[in-house]
Amino acid sequence: MKFSSCIILLFFAFSGVGFAHDANKAFFNIQQKDNLVEVRAEFPWSIRNALLEAYPELEYSKSKADFDTAFFDYVKTNFELRNEDSILKLIVVEEAMHNEHSHANSFIFLFEGNAFDTVKNAVMFNVYKDQENYHDILVSKEHLKFITSPDSPVAVLQPISENEWRESRYNRLNCSRFLCFWSLYLESAEETIIQNNNREPFKVVLYNSIIRNKNYSFL
Repeated sequence: MKFSSCIILLFFAFSGVGFAHDANKAFFNIQQKDNLVEVRAEFPWSIRNALLEAYPELEYSKSKADFDTAFFDYVKTNFELRNEDSILKLIVVEEAMHNEHSHANSFIFLFEGNAFDTVKNAVMFNVYKDQENYHDILVSKEHLKFITSPDSPVAVLQPISENEWRESRYNRLNCSRFLCFWSLYLESAEETIIQNNNREPFKVVLYNSIIRNKNYSFL
């Protein structure tokens, strides 16, 4: 377990950086990196309240190890990435560095795994009934955004891995092209029928050719 000593600052020496965020909102950027999933989390100052609510004994502790263990366990319990029936292993919780400035309320979580299809995020739900956790998943230069809340702590996704995303996107694109072509074809057929509205037999033959011709190809 890896953890930054700066977590102590989060509880005892707030710097004022990032406090513009609402107390009941947190933000999570998620990205697959080789065989790891990286989560960049940005918390408001009120994350302190969530941790003390979960581990009240921390209020009187001055031990860095106590805070390290408690925060890691809190993240492990409340933030999960799942791949089917398996939960990805959380291996790192560390302070995030931005340029040369340290933000005590910004952290990186690292999970072992190369794919996930479910996100459970109940972080800070133990202190705010109206908590909202905002997510932005980057896959193949596309962004998937969603929010978890106490009423809906779990988001089930269609496969999130680089290869599966590309395949899924390719299939969606082909499906869209097919539907577009089919719509244009039927529109053209409808116009033909209207123009030949005095030829009732032709209308029947046209629809029969569309429905029954099994050898018809759109390629």
